[in-house]
Amino acid sequence: MKKRKAVLAAVIAAGMLTGCLGRSGSNALNAESSRIFVTGDGVLQTATVETYAEKDYYNAEELKAYLEEAALAYNKAHGEGAVTLDSCSMEKGTARMIFNYKSGDDLSGFAYEYEDKDNQVDSISVHAFSEILGQSEAEGISFLKASDGKPAEKKELSHREQSHAVVVESKHPVTIQTEGKLLFVSDNVVIKDQNTVQTAEGKSYIIFK
Repeated sequence: MKKRKAVLAAVIAAGMLTGCLGRSGSNALNAESSRIFVTGDGVLQTATVETYAEKDYYNAEELKAYLEEAALAYNKAHGEGAVTLDSCSMEKGTARMIFNYKSGDDLSGFAYEYEDKDNQVDSISVHAFSEILGQSEAEGISFLKASDGKPAEKKELSHREQSHAVVVESKHPVTIQTEGKLLFVSDNVVIKDQNTVQTAEGKSYIIFK
């Protein structure tokens, strides 16, 4: 187990993800950079993106096996289907790998266990906004409108109670992309585009269609 983890960590750190492909198919995840992708149905994915030098080389089939073994080892400890390798590829000096997760706990656990530092969070969960609106108010959270960055009024928030909410806690900033268009974010979140944010250290709220 320790040997497998060490090899995988070394591969990721070196960016030697060499041309292995998992299942094909399209989704809304933008894997141009490392990030967590969240859908309104609670589907969670991570993309880990690394650069590599031409001198770095790793057998594609062996690498694919390492990644699948990492997922298998995690699943043996945490339940079948907790994490699956979606795809991995290498092109023009950039390597990408995408994993799917059964729950936020699995994403957090796998990212920490296999040292995916770009996507490490203490917790991540997806809710109906109505479920956590009262909680956010009790915590004194101030929301900004994603459209213009201005403070959101309580009435505006209440009209969007059926929207989706991501609640994230982390020790450092992470990038999160939502399936639907952003509506509101807590005032410690940086908006990158209409679907993407960078969270802050601590607890962040992200509301989307």
